[in-house]
Amino acid sequence: MVAIPAPAKTLGFGGLIPFVVTSASVFVFNGNDQLMALDIMLHYSAVILSFLGAVHWGAGLASLTDTSGTRSDTWIRLGWSVTPALVAWLAIQMNLSACILTFILGFTGTFIFDVWSGKKGWLPNWYVKLRKPLSLIVLICLALVFIKTHF
Repeated sequence: MVAIPAPAKTLGFGGLIPFVVTSASVFVFNGNDQLMALDIMLHYSAVILSFLGAVHWGAGLASLTDTSGTRSDTWIRLGWSVTPALVAWLAIQMNLSACILTFILGFTGTFIFDVWSGKKGWLPNWYVKLRKPLSLIVLICLALVFIKTHF
C-alpha cells in the first residue's frame, strides 16, 4: 500500500485545527462568544463538507479521459460530488440541532462513499486511509458540540 503523501497528511490534519479549536471554544466560552464559536464551526463544516464532494468532482473529471469507466460510473461520481455541498447548504439553513445532526450525517455519508469509491478504484487507497482519522475527529468534535449545546 502506498504511504499517505506528506503534503496531504500535513494539510489534512492541519484542516482539523478549526474543528478542534472551535469545538473546545464552545466548552470554554459562554454567551455571544460561544455562539460565535458555533457559527464559525458550522460554517467551516459547510466548507469542508463541500470540499469533500469536490474531491469526487475532480477525480471524476480526471477519469473522463480514461476509457475504462462507464457512463453510469461518471453519473454516479459527478452526481455524488455535488451532494455534500447541497447537504452543507441545507444544514446551514436549519436550527442548531438539525444543523449539527445534518453535518454528522453528511460527514458520515461522505466517509462511507469514500470507502466505497476506494474499493471501486476511484480514489487512491492512501486517500481513504487518510480520511478515516480525519473523519473520526470531525465527527467527535461535532458530537461533543451537539451534546454540550443540548444537555
